[in-house]
Amino acid sequence: MQQRLPPALRFCLPVVFLGMLAACTTPEPFALAGTSAPLPAEPAPAATSAPPPAPAPAAARPGSFAGLGALFSKGKAAGGMLAGAQSGSQAGALQVTVYYATDRQYRAGAKTYDWQPNRTAPHLSYGSVQVSVPTQRAPGALPLHPWYDLVPANDAQQYVLVRQIHRWSRTSFLAAVKTSLAADPLRRAAFIYIHGYSNTFDEAASRTAQMAVDLDIDAVPVFYSWPSKGTLAGYAYDQNSVEWTQSHLQQFLGDFADHSDATDIYIIAHSMGNRPMTLALVSLLEQRPDLLPRFKQVVLAAPDINADVFREQIAPRFAILKLPVTLYASANDKAMRASYSFASWQRIGDIRPPVSAIDGMELIDASSVTMNFMGHDYFASNRMLLTDIATLIKTGQRAKNRGGLRGVPAQAPLYWAFP
Repeated sequence: MQQRLPPALRFCLPVVFLGMLAACTTPEPFALAGTSAPLPAEPAPAATSAPPPAPAPAAARPGSFAGLGALFSKGKAAGGMLAGAQSGSQAGALQVTVYYATDRQYRAGAKTYDWQPNRTAPHLSYGSVQVSVPTQRAPGALPLHPWYDLVPANDAQQYVLVRQIHRWSRTSFLAAVKTSLAADPLRRAAFIYIHGYSNTFDEAASRTAQMAVDLDIDAVPVFYSWPSKGTLAGYAYDQNSVEWTQSHLQQFLGDFADHSDATDIYIIAHSMGNRPMTLALVSLLEQRPDLLPRFKQVVLAAPDINADVFREQIAPRFAILKLPVTLYASANDKAMRASYSFASWQRIGDIRPPVSAIDGMELIDASSVTMNFMGHDYFASNRMLLTDIATLIKTGQRAKNRGGLRGVPAQAPLYWAFP
């Protein structure tokens, strides 16, 4: 069994140590056996299970952890659209269905997607993942099975567990999403999560399910998983991977907007995942301006992007599109500082004085919120951030109208900050 560092540490330990790790003569403990040889081409995706049946009416759906959505439910049954994505419940756990698209290689033996890219066209695979989320945990907590515990995880009351991955054809995937969207006749909304550096497929699925529960934004949860190596020493590999995935992500976003029946699409991208997402989205909407009304909000969380490239080449394109974009950054994000040390270039997710506005989007300084050791996953692990993102998506209000934020400077804000 592969032994992995705890996610909170492995996810974003300072990459200044990458050189030392790369020079180490000890074989990488996370590599899959046999990956030095070329992998066989992935077979054509096939539906391994039928799309789920139409969700039950809200009153008949199983009870759920209300998360932060209770702040916005206005008397609706807890769970909202999330309840439509449930496949059932068990004592102490909520079973959540999240949908995915990925250009990773599928490993039939492991029954999951690994870090190798699927180089055989069509590159994208589709499906859903059943994730079990404990009900008794604080909002933002993502308790995963410890890397050092060799006994297979089965404690659904304690850990977030990936239960089953279903592989579908593109047609079955879109049909399943349409079925979930139909659960709410008033709002056909979906949120798409794009993960960052050093994430496995299962970790991305787990994070998506956790956010779906905690945000409770009445939106079908979808994630796009690019082939991150999922290891600390894979930073350079991941940088190449996000370049490779960009055209596939653009294809997916366009296809989803065109054929899923979603009228309200929200995007949340984290860390290095912002690199392909920003370029894919602006390129898509420049070519297909008719799709612009479908994308309601874009959240850039701790973006690991060259700050000068972002300000000069990416942000102006968003400004022309007039797409609502919110960027969360922090001065206490050690992963951003480590990325700076690795590249010798400031990252836009590292907010350093003097802070200046970014034309066409709202900049939120999250430096004051409580964070874990690395301070990199605050967008999904801190209650204040979850509340702010949920409010942004549920109401569409800009920063000046959302409670809990202050303008800096107060009279004519250039950016916004948490108290």
